[in-house]
Amino acid sequence: MAFIADLAAYDYYPVASEALAVGWLDGAERFETGACPSDVTERLKVLASAPVRLMRGYHYCQFCEHSAPPPKLLRADINLYEAPDVPRGNGEVWLTSPDGTNYAAPVLIVHYIEAHAYLPPARFINAVRFGVPTEGLS
Repeated sequence: MAFIADLAAYDYYPVASEALAVGWLDGAERFETGACPSDVTERLKVLASAPVRLMRGYHYCQFCEHSAPPPKLLRADINLYEAPDVPRGNGEVWLTSPDGTNYAAPVLIVHYIEAHAYLPPARFINAVRFGVPTEGLS
């Protein structure tokens, strides 16, 4: 997964609708922390249970990966290792706020909030509370 700064233009998926990115974190970049309102976290859980823009592979939480035991080697001839036993995601959450702004977040945003105290921007929190899932995505 690529790092995209919060509220920067979303550019992860080719030919995507215009949107602002939220929650595209990377271990090498700082992010806002704090207590996310519980109603927002609960709504994000519901939205993340039906992700859009599913990818074929998974993105693993790089924050948890650092504390996980080393992966087991499955095949040395092709350098194939067991997948790490850490939270992972392969889709996105898209919301349209009442003012018409689209927001795109990885499904791991819920994990980032709960396990790593990530605090999304206030504009996104309002979109989660009062917006609707963005139409026309699969």
